[in-house]
Amino acid sequence: MSMNEITLSVIIVNWNTSQLLKQCLTSLYVNMPIAPVEIIVVDNGSADESVEMIKNNFPDVILVRNKDNLGFAKANNQGMKLSKGKY
Repeated sequence: MSMNEITLSVIIVNWNTSQLLKQCLTSLYVNMPIAPVEIIVVDNGSADESVEMIKNNFPDVILVRNKDNLGFAKANNQGMKLSKGKY
């Protein structure tokens, strides 16, 4: 495996939990493993500041914005389709 390959994909489903999401992403970045990691957030149509918070504070996060709340399972599947990680 080359160093450019993504080892771990972290998929987070969010719906109106901007502050919890910020804490979660901050913790991930503080404790990031050495191996290449991608973070995918699937936002299920949040009406709070979640999307803006991600854009302003975590520009490396891959963001999927759903217009409506599609549910936890469907949102996870969306993230999985985008993921490139081995794990």
